[in-house]
Amino acid sequence: MTRWTRPWAIAAASVFALAAVPGAIVTVHAPGIANADVCVSAGRRVSVSGCANIADAVAPYVPPPAYYAPMPYDPPPPPVSACVGYNGRWVNASGCN
Repeated sequence: MTRWTRPWAIAAASVFALAAVPGAIVTVHAPGIANADVCVSAGRRVSVSGCANIADAVAPYVPPPAYYAPMPYDPPPPPVSACVGYNGRWVNASGCN
């Protein structure tokens, strides 16, 4: 290449390279969303790993919400009472009825 054609060739290559960038951004689609409930990795010298969406795998076997047992109400709290005795040397604490 001559002394003057080399800079022009570099400039032209740069312009063409930068002109292709917006087209690449438009044509590249965003990847889908990956949902992984459980990821497992095992192995000491050989590594094996994988992820699985357990919720989707189990969904066909789960009964609809109409078949669920009703939620129980909270039982009332037990009555709280305490007896404390002191005989001059020892303190005795216990539950009283």
